[in-house]
Amino acid sequence: MENQASILVVDDEMGIREACKRALVGEGYAVDLAEDGNIGLQKVKEGSYDLILMDLMMPGIGGLDLIKKTNDIDPEIIIVVITGYATIETAVEATKRGAYDYLPKPFTPEALSALVMRGLEKRELRLEAQKLHHEREQRLLELAGEKSRIRTIIGCMADGVLVTNLERQLVLWNASAVKMLKLAGTDDSGHPLERYIKNASLIESVENILASKEATVSMVSQELHIEDPKSVLMAAMAPVRDERGEFLGAVTVLRDITKLKEIEKIKSQFVSMVAHELRAPLAAIEGWLDVVLSGEAGGDEKLERQWLQRAKERSKSLLAMVSDLLEINKMEAGKVAQKMEPVQMAQVIRKIVDFLKPEADRKKISFQMNLRDKLPAVPADLQDMEKLFTNLVSNAIKYNVDHGSITVESSVDENYVGFHIKDTGIGIAEGDLPRIFDDFFRVENKETSQISGTGLGLTIAKKIVDSHFGHIEVTSQPNRGSTFSVYLPYLKQKIVGVKAEP
Repeated sequence: MENQASILVVDDEMGIREACKRALVGEGYAVDLAEDGNIGLQKVKEGSYDLILMDLMMPGIGGLDLIKKTNDIDPEIIIVVITGYATIETAVEATKRGAYDYLPKPFTPEALSALVMRGLEKRELRLEAQKLHHEREQRLLELAGEKSRIRTIIGCMADGVLVTNLERQLVLWNASAVKMLKLAGTDDSGHPLERYIKNASLIESVENILASKEATVSMVSQELHIEDPKSVLMAAMAPVRDERGEFLGAVTVLRDITKLKEIEKIKSQFVSMVAHELRAPLAAIEGWLDVVLSGEAGGDEKLERQWLQRAKERSKSLLAMVSDLLEINKMEAGKVAQKMEPVQMAQVIRKIVDFLKPEADRKKISFQMNLRDKLPAVPADLQDMEKLFTNLVSNAIKYNVDHGSITVESSVDENYVGFHIKDTGIGIAEGDLPRIFDDFFRVENKETSQISGTGLGLTIAKKIVDSHFGHIEVTSQPNRGSTFSVYLPYLKQKIVGVKAEP
């Protein structure tokens, strides 16, 4: 042993004690003495010994009892029995109690030294085994902790994770993967992929990764459609290798890209729509300018002015589109400053109706204003309210039928003042109603094909209402008209009398 071994000699014979001490000190050991079992037990409790030499027949605590009590304190101490009454029975009993060996009295210093040496080697082996066992237990705990951390991390990931071994068995997954793939039979692991996964394309891709273990494949990505055609997953698969580069299996990471696909589709539709909407007025403007520049008017200033006026009208539609795009961009960026003040909405609506009446007159559309005599003032940004109701009244005209009508009504409850714009127009199909406030959405049918627009008007209207802590609702039936209702919180302490004109 690297450190000086410590030995305790417990014997009621002074001559044996002193003889053992002289022999062992000469071998370089540290030696303590005890004249009976009680003192020996006390020294074991107080000190730390590698080996104990003890007599069996002693006053107080006998040797057999001392063996048991010593082992209870430190089971790794080597105990050697020295006795003048050595028999097979005592040797067997001492061994059962935990003694390493026994040495009959009288004995020579050489026999004592040899037995002590063997005992200390045994002690060293025991301590080493104990150390290795402790290290093993510690490593197992660390491994279990590491596995627990890995499972916790994987379990908290929004992306789905699947791990497959070389036998095509699914050995690890997380809750996100179960949800995305609707995995079946995940009560236990270690079964073939087909038991859990129903998507043939994903199974084939994982098998390709497993089959290419000798190749230099780093990662394979593909899109997966799971049951619902609109649901799209991006699956990234890669081989798993240990620190020595040996192939262990495959890992698959799944990400739900359905929303991204929808955004891409909306962007594509928007670009296509804007290109179409811009091309028509630009072509018309270019055409009218070409006509003027070609001199086809023959110097007729009135005719040329007419043509230029038409070009100007088309340019106004372009500016309106650009204005809508800039407006929605500012709203989404939170860059719209609002000046909140008490607004009397009946006056705002009347002003808008007067402004848009020439447009309604061209389609022989009549207005009916049924606003209550007394309406609360609404805390609002005046310009926002003008944009909001201009959009709604303009839509009621654009999507109305010739000789139709528009009715504007009001209502008041304990929290909101409501304004209801009813038209007798082409209406909206039930399936389109949930999407009419979405960015860039336009109802597409034969009735709307000739009506220009960016699909942002109602989006802007809803964002304005939301920013004023109100809400907007719509009811509609195809070919029977639509009703848009705006509800805005009002100033309850300031009720003003507003009488609408019929």
